[in-house]
Parts: sequence; structure tokens; C-alpha cells
Amino acid sequence: MGSYEREQQMIADKTASRGETARRYFAELDSQLNEETSHLSHRPDYSKTLFAPENDDIYREFCAFVDLPEPRHFDDIEDPISVDGRTAADVYFAMKSKNDRIVAIDGAAVYNMLVKLRTQPEIANKVLNFRPTCYQGGCGSKDAGFDLGYYD
Repeated sequence: MGSYEREQQMIADKTASRGETARRYFAELDSQLNEETSHLSHRPDYSKTLFAPENDDIYREFCAFVDLPEPRHFDDIEDPISVDGRTAADVYFAMKSKNDRIVAIDGAAVYNMLVKLRTQPEIANKVLNFRPTCYQGGCGSKDAGFDLGYYD
């Protein structure tokens, strides 16, 4: 039995509410933070997006991700969901590859972006395809201005 099934049983027994798996996952992540980084982290309320019943398929896959052994990799999900042509692994790569300042992205953020791809595809694709210009991200190969030939 996976974490999704355990959560559903706990909900039926009235000992937990939807999102219990994610809350345990967040507690696991938070336990690894030091005092300084714990003050810098913030987590949005996923109750209307990732935990919403209409996104149950995405939440199930998130729970399967949580069930993976450490270190977890999005590529290890069997038969991944594709939303607007992107899997969780694709979303993670798009989020991480365009900003070298990002140190870590948690699984809930990646799966929440899949929800956003489903509900707000225009905005989500703009976010995932965004490339900073030089003054924002530094001149170099990951810079949109560099691709347009603005810099030598």
C-alpha cells in the first residue's frame, strides 16, 4: 500500500485530511533545513490546486514520487502523467535549468506546476519558457539576450 492509499484510509477513518502525505513530505524536508534556511523557505497553500479533488491524478503521482526511495528522481515515476506535453521530469528541468540561483525545487512545486499547466496553460508555459535577460541573470549562454546576439 502506497502513501496515497494510506492517506485515503486515514481520511475514511477520520484521522487525517486530504494532503496528509504532502504535509509529512514537508515535515521531512523541513527537518533537513538549518536555522538560516528555515527562515528563507516558504510554502504556498496547495489546498485549491494540488490537493483539489479535480487534480487527483496529479496528486496520486505526487504521492508515488514521495514513495520513491531517497534520492527521489522524477524520471523514476512509471508511466508519468503528461499535461500539455510535459511530465514532472520535464517541468523540473524547465524550472531548474533556466535559473542557476535555484538550489532546490521540492516535488510539490513541480506537481503544482503540472496543475497550473492544466488550469492556466498560457501563464504556466510563460513561466516554464522564461529566459532572463542579461541584467537579470548575468550575460551568458542561459541569457535571452545572448541568444538574440546582443552580446559578444
